[in-house]
Amino acid sequence: MLNRTWQFWLGLGVSVVLLLVLFWQVDFDEIRQALSDANYVYLAPSIALYFIGVYFRAFRWRYLLQPLRPLAASRLYPVVVIGYMANNLLPARLGELVRAYYLARREHLSASSALGTVAVERVYDGMTLLAWAAVAGPALWLMGEFDGAGDTSRTTWIVLALLTVAAFAGALAFLTGLAASERFRSFVYWLTGLVPERFRPKVQGLLTTFIEGTSVLNSPRKHLYLFLLSLPVWAFETAIYFLLIYSFGIDDHFGSAGTIVLVVLLLTATSNLATALPSSIGGIGPFEVVAQQTLMVLGVGASLAGAYAAFLHLAALWLPVNLAGLAFIWQQNVSLKGLAGVLKGGGQMREVLGDGLLAETGGQAAAGKEGRP
Repeated sequence: MLNRTWQFWLGLGVSVVLLLVLFWQVDFDEIRQALSDANYVYLAPSIALYFIGVYFRAFRWRYLLQPLRPLAASRLYPVVVIGYMANNLLPARLGELVRAYYLARREHLSASSALGTVAVERVYDGMTLLAWAAVAGPALWLMGEFDGAGDTSRTTWIVLALLTVAAFAGALAFLTGLAASERFRSFVYWLTGLVPERFRPKVQGLLTTFIEGTSVLNSPRKHLYLFLLSLPVWAFETAIYFLLIYSFGIDDHFGSAGTIVLVVLLLTATSNLATALPSSIGGIGPFEVVAQQTLMVLGVGASLAGAYAAFLHLAALWLPVNLAGLAFIWQQNVSLKGLAGVLKGGGQMREVLGDGLLAETGGQAAAGKEGRP
């Protein structure tokens, strides 16, 4: 079972420790008061905005998959939802493997190529969020919104920002090199010579098909288009943060709607970049703590910020997509146990991390089971 793996226990440990940090900073009476006073009329439109944003994720993924096979965004939509559900329930972002595996079985694609497109997608998520932070952070600084933060807090945020920029810029440069530079690809293939000989063909096969999934990055024009496709993805999610700011009355802490827009841009960036920690389960823990700390640096009280962060994450971003994922699994007659089996290191894992080729019989069986047209 998955809950016996070290990834599960590590993820659970990270989430628990960070939630304890959050609980240590708050007053539970104030938390209850904040939840009691919140205006929940904003929740329904927030959930609707989330699922519109998911459609734009499917549309963007369609563009990434186009060199492999043209697929309608409507056909990719349930795959995206199921993958996000898996990410919420599994540690170490293992839901990305589930998504690649399910798409490969459903559409007879190379699973490792699909995984390559997911890697590109995640890097562009990071780059878009960094753009959000690059716009909002300096503007809020110049407006004096960070004046309540101590020198240590400001230094910590600056260091973390620089490390995050370096990580995502390095990942983007690596994927672009694989897609656009024959010399760089040759160098990477040369590095596979360090792998023991009996594993080398598998690793090189994986690398070949993974590179196919990055092929959309082979020109500056395609980079720009991919960035533009990422803007509505995160604009809709940012709108959720904006609505729930009003739900909890946090708007009273800021002077204008323009300031609130900048706050939610920064908040969206910091809280989602925090979930890139590979060990947390569904981002629970890192999301809440970083969202709370971001609001506290901007002058919001610890308990109110904690209540907002927890409600935003669980009620608007976590639970709805999990329920929708389970509904899609039921509607498409997909085995949840079969999807989870991709993580157990057996034959299904080899379909994702082997030579990238889908076994014909397995693909046909999956297509028949799902009623594929």
